[in-house]
Amino acid sequence: MLMKILYCNKYNYPFSGTESYLFELMCRIEERGNQTALFSMDHGHPSSFRGRSYLIPYLDFKDRNARFLKKARLAAHVLYSRSARRRMRTCLADYAPDLAHIRGIYHHLSPSILWELKRQGIPVIYHLNDFKVLCPTYNLVAKGRPCESCSGGQYFHAVTEGCYAGPFSSAVVLAAEAYLHRWLRTYTRCVDLFLAPSEFVRDKLIASGFSPKRIEVLPHFQALPPEDRLTSDEGYILYFGRLSPEKGVSDLLRAMMHLPHVPLIIAGEGPERPRLEWLARDLGLTNVLFAGHVAALHSRN
Repeated sequence: MLMKILYCNKYNYPFSGTESYLFELMCRIEERGNQTALFSMDHGHPSSFRGRSYLIPYLDFKDRNARFLKKARLAAHVLYSRSARRRMRTCLADYAPDLAHIRGIYHHLSPSILWELKRQGIPVIYHLNDFKVLCPTYNLVAKGRPCESCSGGQYFHAVTEGCYAGPFSSAVVLAAEAYLHRWLRTYTRCVDLFLAPSEFVRDKLIASGFSPKRIEVLPHFQALPPEDRLTSDEGYILYFGRLSPEKGVSDLLRAMMHLPHVPLIIAGEGPERPRLEWLARDLGLTNVLFAGHVAALHSRN
């Protein structure tokens, strides 16, 4: 049965691997005769999706010059955005999907859109690409180490442990957001099925009280260029992905001290790049190249 599917993700350009995966997935779904549309935010970047799009206005959560009133409005948007929910209502009236596929909606779209989907009886698949439903700071990592202090709904640890790299006030908002949607039971009431990328993620959800019957495992795929565009080039190591603490790139750099004759190419961007570049210099590594964000050679959109 062919379907009309509404994908929801805050970025409509390749901000990270989440978007690269999402747009490739949408292409494959369309190739099978289904219709797709994207609900996201207008970030001012050229969209990587050329199909039907629904956008909410851009909000800059990193504006350091924002006055108190603007910061308060942004915090309220993170917790529960009435404007995003209204935009979703308009989207559903125009597109009328059979299914909503949720990816990254924090904090730009906010979980409020899930309630509009619920109100209108649209089945919701929540495709997890992090641990946000369990951890206010996304990754079950604190100060470079695994951390599950917030499990069981004890989200205040996100504030008291100092595990969030941003301002203290932002950590408070993140904890408040988690408490609010736990109290509202947003994810148990509005999500019909969770897609976990691994058994590990599924086990963590179950340990936190999510029903095993509502969780399926769908490993991520990786699209490769055609064989005639592949080249053989031996003798180097490639890391590609977001440069953030939980990825363990610092461990990779330390390991490269034992392989001074092997080049390492690091493709990607993220908040850890300045620290990683400093670490490479401090370790005296001359065999490491930071290539930055590298676009795919086989774009299909």
